[in-house]
Amino acid sequence: MIYVNKKSADSFFVKNFEKNGTNFKFVDENTDFIENSKNNIYITPENNTFVHRCPATEIYRCCNYYVVDMMEGCPFDCTYCILQEYLNHRFIKVFSDTKKVKEEILALAKKGKYRLGTGELSDSLAYDHILNLTDFFIPIVNKLENIQFEFKTKSANITKLFNHNPKNILISWSLNPEEIIKTEEYYTAGLSERIEAAGKCADYGYKVCFHFDPLIYYKNFEKGYSDLLRRLFDRIPEDSVEYISISTFRFMPNLLETVRNRFEHSTLLQSSYVKSLDGKMRYFKTLRTYMLRFITSKIKSEWQNVFIYYCMEHESIWKKLLGYDPGERKEFEKNFPFFHQNGQL
Repeated sequence: MIYVNKKSADSFFVKNFEKNGTNFKFVDENTDFIENSKNNIYITPENNTFVHRCPATEIYRCCNYYVVDMMEGCPFDCTYCILQEYLNHRFIKVFSDTKKVKEEILALAKKGKYRLGTGELSDSLAYDHILNLTDFFIPIVNKLENIQFEFKTKSANITKLFNHNPKNILISWSLNPEEIIKTEEYYTAGLSERIEAAGKCADYGYKVCFHFDPLIYYKNFEKGYSDLLRRLFDRIPEDSVEYISISTFRFMPNLLETVRNRFEHSTLLQSSYVKSLDGKMRYFKTLRTYMLRFITSKIKSEWQNVFIYYCMEHESIWKKLLGYDPGERKEFEKNFPFFHQNGQL
């Protein structure tokens, strides 16, 4: 069910609901009666700082990515998802102040050249057929020459993308083997659906990205990820791929107990972890290095020219596997293709 705070009655969302014949219900400020379920959406006029730099730590390399947090919550139910610990609600909260969101995007654009995207606290496309957020974001971004905007998803909900110019837009998918999708990524699109959706977007003219994040170690790790990559190589042309990120499963210590309570058969419970320099739990460094090397070498064997980066990894891993240290934030981001367009850096 969609609930709309009465103060959001004139919002972008209500106008679209009325135009498209989408059922919704106006409510007052009190949300206590809304069932705390991923099946419910709540449109709120609450104030927020929508555009901000992705949180990171100086200990591990960060790419200076910026995020737009216009939505909190996700209809999917991944075992490893940090939102289980971060949010105090399961329903999908959507902020209706689109005017402020636009102002913050335009303000960022005035400061320089930035990579920006949704998908930190939600899935970018899972509810696009209802919320029409691609219709909101894409026209804004495509008028800006110094913003590259990314929609991150585990869905195959791409229909509305074909109504837009792909100019400054990236569509990206988080990928794992089918076995991991079935046991760790509940209610998401299957691997074949994700790859085919990516292929259709590439055929249309969108640049696509892939996030092997989190890599999850399990008994058939090598075969599972090798099969995944072969299917990806067979469908996606290399020149349609903007970049690929790779990182292993990492989490705040409290999350594992939540996984034990909610997903007692999760593959995540079969591994050992160690507390790393930023306080998060990670695989032991030898295993982490092996996993990153395996995926990196497989990708480079087929796609030699695609930019690969490690998300929140130590400089020693970069030097060992890729031969260089990307530096921090501003220095790091200069490696991305967007910063080399038209000979600019």
